[in-house]
Amino acid sequence: MKRCPQCNRTYTDDALSFCLDDGSPLQSAGAPSSFDPSATVQYPQPRETTPQPTIAYNPGQQQPPTPPPSWSPMPPVQAQKRSVWPWVLGIGAVLVFMGIGVVILILAIASVANDNNNGGNNNNRPANRNANANTNANTRSDLTTFTDDFSTQSWGGTGPSQFGNVWYKDEEYHMHATKGGYIVMYGPDKPEYKTANATVRIGLRSVDGDPPVTGYGLVVHGEKKDGKLEDYGFLIYNGDSPKYKIVLHKGGNETSIGDWASSSAIRSGTSPNQIEVRIRDTKLDFYINGQFVTSITDTENYKNGRVGLYTSDAGEVAFDDLEISK
Repeated sequence: MKRCPQCNRTYTDDALSFCLDDGSPLQSAGAPSSFDPSATVQYPQPRETTPQPTIAYNPGQQQPPTPPPSWSPMPPVQAQKRSVWPWVLGIGAVLVFMGIGVVILILAIASVANDNNNGGNNNNRPANRNANANTNANTRSDLTTFTDDFSTQSWGGTGPSQFGNVWYKDEEYHMHATKGGYIVMYGPDKPEYKTANATVRIGLRSVDGDPPVTGYGLVVHGEKKDGKLEDYGFLIYNGDSPKYKIVLHKGGNETSIGDWASSSAIRSGTSPNQIEVRIRDTKLDFYINGQFVTSITDTENYKNGRVGLYTSDAGEVAFDDLEISK
């Protein structure tokens, strides 16, 4: 028996000379002089001495490659599904706003077209065959219009009198008064000449360019009570400083409703003008050549009268193309 002096491992094979663990020379296992037979000797755990198997190796033969480790790809990340409702609501809101815009645009176009149509009506009606006077047609679409172009002598009272002279000439109605006086001629006593809730317009001119200083023009709501005049008169003066005023006849007396007012709408000299009164119940609106100038209220309740013509002083004036729309 032999023993390794380093690790104290013993071997029974006497042919071994070196320790298989650490390679130290083995010594005979004879007990030393200081050997204590009662002492406990702790031996290390025996090592595995089985030799590793020999792997045959052929240099001419390529070793098979080491297989790669087994790999399984990660599953793809699922894309988060977005809700379509925000898109639907957004598109819906855009369509709603577009619809509102289209409606507003249609209404605006209709309004502009309506205004243009009204403006066309205002400018297409001839005021006088001798002039291109502007007009201002009534905006009601259900109007019926009566016209007297003075081609027929239907108005009475023609001829000279203490107040002046009245006559027909060239399909116009001519008048002049005595110096310092005035004449009012009412139309025929027929329903078509009544002025209640009517629009009344007429063309008028100064024949010699010397218009009456105290005015000439149109009368509405005219009626004689006990032989005395009752009406409203719309008078113009188209001399060097054109102007207009409204007068009231009551009990045969004439009073002014306001002073003379200047107006650039009035054409001076012999140029024709057109004057117009729009009557709605007790409200009277006055126009000159299509331009609004003033309004009054019929405080006398002269609803049942008829149209008339007015002139004053000695200047010759002529009237033409009377229209009454109701």
